[in-house]
Amino acid sequence: TLRHLLRNLANPKGMPTIQYPEEKRNYSDRFRGKHILTTRADGTMKCVACYMCQQACPAECISIVAGEHPKIAYEKYPVVFDIDMMRCVFCGFCVDACPKDAIWMTRNYEMAFFTREDAVFSIDRLRETKEEVEKHGYGYRPYYPGDGTTPPSDASLLPVLAGSGDDPAGTFGAAS
Repeated sequence: TLRHLLRNLANPKGMPTIQYPEEKRNYSDRFRGKHILTTRADGTMKCVACYMCQQACPAECISIVAGEHPKIAYEKYPVVFDIDMMRCVFCGFCVDACPKDAIWMTRNYEMAFFTREDAVFSIDRLRETKEEVEKHGYGYRPYYPGDGTTPPSDASLLPVLAGSGDDPAGTFGAAS
C-alpha cells in the first residue's frame, strides 16, 4: 500500500532486506560456498585423484582424470579436476568423502556466469589462494579448530623407517 511505501522510503534501515552489494549478509562459519583444492606446505595439491569425491557427488558434477605425480612419494595427482558449478548442489558430500582433506568449501557465494563454460571450474580456479581465503574465509570442511578432531596426516611427510614393512621374525615367508 501507499502507506508502506512511504514508511519504507522514510526509514530504509527498518526494512527487512539488506542493501546488497554494499551490505553483505554474515553467514555461518560452516557455510557451503565455492570449492577449493587445498595444498601442502610445498605448494603441491593434496588431492591424490582417488575419485572418492566424484563417486560421492549426487549431482555428478565432478570429473577427474588422474596422472602419475613427478614426485614418487605422492603416487598420483589430478591432471584434470573440473566441477560444474551449475550442476553442483553444494551439499558438501565431496568434502566429507575426501580421505586426504584435499577439498574444502569457502564462504564465497558470489558466483555469476555469463556462459555455461564459465561455470565449469578447473584446477586453476579451484586451487587454494591466500587472497581468496583472506577475503572470504574457509567454509565447510570436515575438521574445525577446537572441536577435538584432527585432520588426516599426509603419509608422504612421515619418515620411512628402516625395516618398516619387513617381517623381522620371518613368519610370513616361511614354508610350513
